[in-house]
Amino acid sequence: MKRSSYWYVRLLTKHECRPLFIGLVTGAALLFIFIIWVAIIYWQGREVYFSVERLVIEVGVIGFASYSVGVTVDTLKMTPRDVLALAPALSLDEKSLAREAATMTDQSNAIHIWTLSWILTIVVLTWWISRMAIDDNAVVNEMSQSSFAGWSYIRNSVYAFTLSQLIWIDIALARRMGKLLEEHGKVNLLDRSNLRVLANRARRSVLIWIPLLVNTVLYLVVVLAVVILPATGIRRRFVEEKGQQLEKVRARIADRSAAVMDGSISSESSNLPELLSWEQRLQQTRVWPYDMTIYLRVFLYVSIGLSSWIGAALVERFIDAFFG
Repeated sequence: MKRSSYWYVRLLTKHECRPLFIGLVTGAALLFIFIIWVAIIYWQGREVYFSVERLVIEVGVIGFASYSVGVTVDTLKMTPRDVLALAPALSLDEKSLAREAATMTDQSNAIHIWTLSWILTIVVLTWWISRMAIDDNAVVNEMSQSSFAGWSYIRNSVYAFTLSQLIWIDIALARRMGKLLEEHGKVNLLDRSNLRVLANRARRSVLIWIPLLVNTVLYLVVVLAVVILPATGIRRRFVEEKGQQLEKVRARIADRSAAVMDGSISSESSNLPELLSWEQRLQQTRVWPYDMTIYLRVFLYVSIGLSSWIGAALVERFIDAFFG
């Protein structure tokens, strides 16, 4: 699909501010808007209901939205640098590499459909939750207070927008990195030092998603994507190269073995042990450009902990409902 410069990307990357600063500014702006919103409600003479739960909810959602913006900025700024740092692992000249780095963060027009779908989903869910009558659920009651109903739609829409942009951009960039390596990557079965940048990027992607563990399923899907997609293309190249190398070595082993069996010992057949050793080493060679187990352990361990907590809460609710 055709890619072009996207307004959200231009907005976040047109200045040299640090991602942390942009995230803090976003959070301060959202908090200020919330205060103005409450002041308008109070000025209209409507009842303004405050509680600790309400404050925690608002600060939490604003914090998640701000974090999503900051992380998106960091991802957009680091990706071109990652591409340039991969120069030793790519068969591209300097000019072509610079062009790839400059256009890597462009987004396809499909992002508009993706964003609209996310926002509509969150708005519908907000409306559905606000219609629920769950007397014993304090969180739902706090989220559905009538005095803040209008703000809930705006706040959740902002959160849905920022999170959807992060998901799309992170996965899209991971996919393009994989495509770039598949088309122009250099394959060396015994030396992966040139791909260390890719491993560092995968680790960074896993770490930035850990604070967004509110939705375990979403976390697993996105982290799997940003870890696996950059490596699939070059892995395919590694698999092909490994297969070709093994085919050649086994053909030579077959020739040397036949010579030994025929009794025609020669200097060429004397290197049969070396060929067998080389075949064994090739068979043990990994085809992933980095050690996947490190990153899989990180988010699986965290996810198991969160899943256990959610499971325990569901069990408690089930027992209270049927046996309480």
